[in-house]
Amino acid sequence: MVGDPEEVDKIKSEIDFRYKQSLPKRSTNIIKLNTVLNNDGTPASVVYDFLNEAFGPDWWEWEFDTLERMLWIRYGVALENINRDKVWSIRHTCRSDGAFSDWFEFNQAAVSFSGCIADFEYLRSPSPGMVISTVKTLNHIRPDRRSFFSNDVLKYICIIFKDNGLYVPPPSINYLIQSKMEEITSPEVKSKWMDIFNRYKEILEDQSKALGEDMVDIQVRRLLKAEMSAIKYGVK
Repeated sequence: MVGDPEEVDKIKSEIDFRYKQSLPKRSTNIIKLNTVLNNDGTPASVVYDFLNEAFGPDWWEWEFDTLERMLWIRYGVALENINRDKVWSIRHTCRSDGAFSDWFEFNQAAVSFSGCIADFEYLRSPSPGMVISTVKTLNHIRPDRRSFFSNDVLKYICIIFKDNGLYVPPPSINYLIQSKMEEITSPEVKSKWMDIFNRYKEILEDQSKALGEDMVDIQVRRLLKAEMSAIKYGVK
């Protein structure tokens, strides 16, 4: 090539072209999936939708090692601990009705779906927001169940709410637990339910209104916290 500028320029152009071709394309799913699956705060419903999109609706029938290998080969994704636990729980939900029928499995699903690694030695109780989100996520993943939960699971949900000082069923899952909440709520508090729901609706329509410290407003404040955090954790 010495003394041949045209040949030098030709080779330089080819090297430059091949280098540009080797760069990752912005339009590929690598960036999209890598962000979703490596973000610990990604809702379980979003992870489930992405896995369906990436591998088809029957991916949950694979061995977990196969799934991890395919994520790495196709998208360069290596699951970290929190999202690995989340995917395990999603896969288990696809393969089993346990979270709908057994309170302990529901509890573990709620913890995993919400970004906390489920501990099978010590029971970690989910917050009201996690519970609401889990009900919606389970229904999203398993619409075939048609929101059918066992009495034990529904009672457990109500106990979590009551233990967290929430004595009125959250509006988004009221259809599911109202009768069970009535069983564990005093007549005095039940008589205030309609006032609480009306006040809750009023605050949603005009968020500039201040909440007081009476029983109705305290319950409204707790309802708002639970419903808003549920949106953060999963499906709306």
